[in-house]
Amino acid sequence: MKTAAVTHVGLVKDQNQDRFLIKEFSGDSVLIAVADGAGGTPAGLEASGVVIERLNDFQPDSQTPEAHLVGLMQEADQRIFAAVEKEPDLKGMGSTLTAAFIKGEAIFWVHVGDSRLYLFRGDELTQITEDDTMAGFLLAEGEITREESRVHPGRNFLFDFIGSGEFEEETGSFTLHKDDLLLLTTDGLHDRVSEEKLVSLLRSNSELHKKLNSLVSIALK
Repeated sequence: MKTAAVTHVGLVKDQNQDRFLIKEFSGDSVLIAVADGAGGTPAGLEASGVVIERLNDFQPDSQTPEAHLVGLMQEADQRIFAAVEKEPDLKGMGSTLTAAFIKGEAIFWVHVGDSRLYLFRGDELTQITEDDTMAGFLLAEGEITREESRVHPGRNFLFDFIGSGEFEEETGSFTLHKDDLLLLTTDGLHDRVSEEKLVSLLRSNSELHKKLNSLVSIALK
């Protein structure tokens, strides 16, 4: 199993509120995650940091990995919500989260917000998670296409995030096949790079880190 990660502040904002986690365990298992601060203030960086910090306490021997991950998400939610209650000016502070625990051929994932988990199998790219946004809702209802959702003005309106005091997570599991690729992204990437371009780059024979750097370069352009 190979893992790689890259993050970039972009060309518009002066602060990068994205955080990622790659935590390897014995027994061919690893926890990977991305979190993106919400709220439009510097507090978003603190929120995504709290989420990743809680995930660091994940126990790989848990008999119910999804439930364990959800429990850590809830702990992060309460910490962030308590901070907002103390300082009302922080209202809206929160974070997305998409996390996956891979153990052998099994993957267990959790999600809230508009970060994403993709599966690239063969030449087919499948978005596993659903965006908790207005655009995501319209896409699920068949009102807009996937490409339209990428530029829809409601793509940045979050319905759900960690820090709201109560969120509804998405969870799931499936079996990995040989040569599968998992891609976790935040909106800074998938709002700016078409799925056609994602497939083209993931299909290439480049090393994993080179694929990611190419994706970021395209997003910046």
